[in-house]
Amino acid sequence: MSSVCKQDTDKILLVEGDNDCHVVMALCAAHTIPETFGMYQCGSDVGVLKRLNALIVRPNPPQVIGVMLDADNSLASRWESIKGKLKHYNYAFPTKPDADGTIVQSLAYEPLLGFWLMPNNQDSGMLEDFCAELAKPASLAFARECVEEAQRKNLTTFKEVHLSKAIIHTYLAWHNEPGYPLGKAITRQALRPQTDVAIRFTNWLINLFT
Repeated sequence: MSSVCKQDTDKILLVEGDNDCHVVMALCAAHTIPETFGMYQCGSDVGVLKRLNALIVRPNPPQVIGVMLDADNSLASRWESIKGKLKHYNYAFPTKPDADGTIVQSLAYEPLLGFWLMPNNQDSGMLEDFCAELAKPASLAFARECVEEAQRKNLTTFKEVHLSKAIIHTYLAWHNEPGYPLGKAITRQALRPQTDVAIRFTNWLINLFT
């Protein structure tokens, strides 16, 4: 694991895994975002929320904490879970996430918080669904067809919840040097960093941390 994904700074972005960290780094490089914040890979969604709580209550908390989480099977449930875990603090949460990324001020002296729920703050899903929105649509559609055909022929063993992972990695297998990790795929333009969702995400980072 790269030390760049285990930073402890006054402005910090908490992410679930190493892939999340490197996707963010690649997008920041593509959009020339200043290095005003660090990143901390927490290992899981549970780990992200535990560390968020720990940072808020420590004697000298960070000035700004960003949180990047997969919405998974239900965006609404994920948002309610976040609000429930932070209800004993002094934050005024909106009823639902902002489509452009949520930023929440404390009514007291707690850190400024920001939330991005993968893929786009509107749909259920995960990091791979976000990356799918960076793929070329026609090629991604054919990758989906291939994976679904493999499913029909009982050639697959992945869980249905990981369908989007299978599709995006099938898509990436067709590019030069097959098997790029997601962050490197953005750097090499196999995934396009200038799509609408990528721009909204990087604008959220800028608004939160600068």
